[in-house]
Amino acid sequence: MRRGTTIRIWGLNTRLRLIILLLFIFGLLSYNLISISDFEYSDIIDYQSIWENSQQWFGDKFFSVSHDLGSQVHLDNVTRLPKIQCEFSKRETRDEKLLREFRRDSIKNGFLHAWNGYTKYAWGYDELLPTTNKGRNNFNGWGATIIDSLDTMWIMDLKEEFIRSRDFVQSVNFTQTKNSISVFETTIRYLGGLLSAYELSKDKIFLEKALELGNALLPSFNSPSGLPYNEWYLTRNESGSNSQVVLAQAGTLQLEFMKLSQLTGDSEFFFKVQNITNLLDNAKKEIPGLYPLSLSHSTGTFTTSHISFGANGDSFYEYLLKEYIYVGGAIDQYRRMYIESIDSMHTHLVKDDIIKDRPELLFLGELSSNQFMSEMDHLSCFVPGMLAMGSKILDRPNDLEAAIRLAETCYWTYNMTYTGIGPEKIWYSTSSGGGWNLPTGLVRINSKYILRPGKKRLSFTDF
Repeated sequence: MRRGTTIRIWGLNTRLRLIILLLFIFGLLSYNLISISDFEYSDIIDYQSIWENSQQWFGDKFFSVSHDLGSQVHLDNVTRLPKIQCEFSKRETRDEKLLREFRRDSIKNGFLHAWNGYTKYAWGYDELLPTTNKGRNNFNGWGATIIDSLDTMWIMDLKEEFIRSRDFVQSVNFTQTKNSISVFETTIRYLGGLLSAYELSKDKIFLEKALELGNALLPSFNSPSGLPYNEWYLTRNESGSNSQVVLAQAGTLQLEFMKLSQLTGDSEFFFKVQNITNLLDNAKKEIPGLYPLSLSHSTGTFTTSHISFGANGDSFYEYLLKEYIYVGGAIDQYRRMYIESIDSMHTHLVKDDIIKDRPELLFLGELSSNQFMSEMDHLSCFVPGMLAMGSKILDRPNDLEAAIRLAETCYWTYNMTYTGIGPEKIWYSTSSGGGWNLPTGLVRINSKYILRPGKKRLSFTDF
């Protein structure tokens, strides 16, 4: 009898222990779930974190990357800049969660549709031609689609696809091509893709390949002014026939080369692109902050009077702000140049009250020989995002208002077409009247839409 009682008591104790253990596990999981939920709505981008004290592996040694752009450049006064993201509620309703997950999965499925088509018909080529199911090499023949998609695959948790792509990257020789390369396209697609893949995965092969490519690109900066030759023959280490450099090409290398210096400890990459920034900063400009679209390799002076935030100018202005963010405000030159550019943009390039029944829409224009040109590139629709970021980082609330109105204009140019696809360029009138069958205020539109980066042209009637 006593033995049976002991057994029953032991069984009861076991059940209590199991219940307590389960409650503990449930509590731990609940805590973790709450923590994850909090993280989703927290400050996802922490500008200070990239400069926190840490040790970086490269080669056979570790070195400090804290506040350094390579071994020869130390950044003082790195600060925590203001937060960009909107303050969302920490409580997500069931319907909001379902909607968010539906959108997330739709985007992921869209990517997989395109990716699976590429891997089936064009693996290893730079891009897939979707109407013929053939591959084409027009970005050096190094598999641009693969390398430009690495960070997307990692973020989407497509690890199987990522690993296959990683093996491909390991086989690429980034020092050889059959034809000339675009230094600009090579930097933003290949070097940027490799560096992003390394920062996300910490797989050293991506950093090794990034350094291989970075070193291969360095000779392209050996012009009299230090401005890079955009058309470059890697195997011969010589330039093509171009005697001028486009503003956006020279001004959209900085982030990638600065990051390469930070990660490898070699400051030479930073020095090359900082020389470009200094040259542009000191170059003579008719209007402070507005940079003409081309320069001479020989003299470093501007060779045109054409100014635009669209094609050939766009990303230079975008990078100024992002460089300031990247260094945590430590190099004030980038902030000063950006503010000077945006202030002059507001004064000389922005027009309102163009569309009769939509007077709140803002339009960007261009300048040539100091004469205003009432035309707006599709490419300039990056400006609202840039202004919104700058408004938060630099406490410029008026820029956010302009960003909203410009973004609404870009949406409107899509929404007014039969297909819902925005035109490559629009021309508008700053007085009155308009083109045939167009909203009052528009003179004409370019009927093509360019699918970048492949630049397959579509007409609005193709759909």
